[in-house]
Amino acid sequence: MPAVPAQRPYRELTAASLIGGTLVGLVLNMGICYAGLQIGFTIVGSAVAAVLGFGLLRGVFRVGSILEVNIFQTVASSVNTVNAGIIFTVPVLCLLGLEQEIRYPALILAAVAGSLLGVVMIIPLRKQIIEFERLRFPEGTAVAAILQSPGAGGEKARLLVGGVLLSGVISALTKNWSRAEADPLVPEALDLSPLLHLPAGFTALFAVSLLSLGAGYLAGRPGLVVLYGTLLNYWILVPAAILLGWVPARFADFDLGSRDYARGEEFLGEFAHFSSRHVGIGMILGGAVAGIIVAAPALKAAMSSLRAGGDGGRREEVPFKVLVVATVVGLAMVLLAAKLSGGASVGWGVAAVMTLAGGIWMWLAGLVVAQTTGRTDWSPLSGLALIAIAIMMAIMGTGDQFVVPAVTLGAAVCVATSMCADMMADLKTGYLVGSLPVKQQVAQIATCWIGPAVSVVTVIVLWKAYAFGPAQAEVLYQRRLAETGIEQQYLDAKAADQAASAAASAATAATDAFVAGHSETHGLPTVRPKGTPELGAPQAGALESAIKIVQGGDVPLGKYLAGALLGLVVSLLVSPGMGVMVGLSMYLPFEYMIVFGIGGILNILVSRWRGARFAEDKGVPIAAGLIVGDALVGVVHAVVKVSYSFA
Repeated sequence: MPAVPAQRPYRELTAASLIGGTLVGLVLNMGICYAGLQIGFTIVGSAVAAVLGFGLLRGVFRVGSILEVNIFQTVASSVNTVNAGIIFTVPVLCLLGLEQEIRYPALILAAVAGSLLGVVMIIPLRKQIIEFERLRFPEGTAVAAILQSPGAGGEKARLLVGGVLLSGVISALTKNWSRAEADPLVPEALDLSPLLHLPAGFTALFAVSLLSLGAGYLAGRPGLVVLYGTLLNYWILVPAAILLGWVPARFADFDLGSRDYARGEEFLGEFAHFSSRHVGIGMILGGAVAGIIVAAPALKAAMSSLRAGGDGGRREEVPFKVLVVATVVGLAMVLLAAKLSGGASVGWGVAAVMTLAGGIWMWLAGLVVAQTTGRTDWSPLSGLALIAIAIMMAIMGTGDQFVVPAVTLGAAVCVATSMCADMMADLKTGYLVGSLPVKQQVAQIATCWIGPAVSVVTVIVLWKAYAFGPAQAEVLYQRRLAETGIEQQYLDAKAADQAASAAASAATAATDAFVAGHSETHGLPTVRPKGTPELGAPQAGALESAIKIVQGGDVPLGKYLAGALLGLVVSLLVSPGMGVMVGLSMYLPFEYMIVFGIGGILNILVSRWRGARFAEDKGVPIAAGLIVGDALVGVVHAVVKVSYSFA
């Protein structure tokens, strides 16, 4: 009888998946850092990594299995995802003029600690969120559809590719691909308010984003809570605030029924900063507390299962002792970063209190983002980071010397929460494709330390090359003046002019003329030099304003507490996730959330018209393709824009 050849082990956690995923993650990290500073939010990376993983492992090397590609995208997203935590926090130090005060070793140490803690803190919640609550995780579901499409039949693969092409083409049309500033062929959003003759106090702005539509479709009926919160905020609370006069003095004369859409757009842009954002963050926190209360028994059981190990020798999760050791190491790194970042201004006792408060907030914020991304793929990272910074300044003080250590620990919290969201989405993908969770967890723990330094260096390089923020043009203009010495000449002449001598007056006039000539040749202070990319860093700009509010003592604590109470009550009495989702929808832009809600309605309609099976088998691959196509084009666009800078 011929011998049966030994069966080769099924490829999953391999050197190719770890090394390849790391390299792709580094490229995505740098490209998406750039894009995030430009558009204000980060682009999905897991779906892009999955497509590239298939191309490299299965297309080029002819060795990859579905589970190996899953590890590849898990590692790539782990290395890449930390950029959200960095670009939402670190740039504010540059905007505040504190670049020279940054202690980079402490900052990188804090970011690495946050990345590690984000991974290990969320692992005990996997069973509760994925297996018990069975949250959808639109991005994780989309990645699973990509991984399964080659073996799930040609039709699903074709539907997936069709969605990718459709979304990619539309996304490409909404972007400016030239070196110079120019309007894209298709606007990024359509404003239907004038067409519908709506009052200026209302908004009907719809993003041309099939990514949002696809994410809403995958979320389905549970995602409609986001739509309810969006309509509550923009179509009920906004008009009510105007009618009741709950607005700043500069908007006291704003007429709700007018057709002054420019004034209405200005008001709606400011409303989030003085009202809805604070209430929304409060609701998210209240809903998260309610979620902990409701899930406490299941969380206790999950922790017990971690201590006991797997059934029959098959361990599903990383051993509990590993999580404990990693948590202790991560918190020790946070403690050291807190002390180093503050120097003589922060003692070891204060650093210990900051570490304890930061660790508790990391865990709570991680639960928040796991729930929000599980339902919508959106998460309030910048808002949670702002609260972390406010907590740190409440511990240390509000002086300028405490801003750098506060932002350093805020970056650690923001990185941790972004990793929580990414980790849970990747575990959802693994759950759907049959991967063993422990292998994904090992892969992320082994590689989560790589991305933070790359993100920090990328942000600093972009600041030194182009500057960023709302005053980007003025910063670049001042740099040019400083380099030429014109500014010092101007100041000297102005100082001499105070002596009221004729010579000083002549020198001042000559210097003024020289500055005017320089401006005409090299551009006005309010105009960016040609070829310089616009990096508005809107999240950092908002954080800058928030830090100044905290330093001024004008924190809207009442709005936070009111939102928290409302979120807690709604979550306990109606649904455990409702407070979080309504709060999130009040926090995010109308144009994206309304399209997300339309995607959820479309899912319901397709299910009623053609049946739930049709909606799942046909709709899910298309929706996944819509997410992937938009994300792919976003990354390519970022790379193209960066290439112009080096050409």
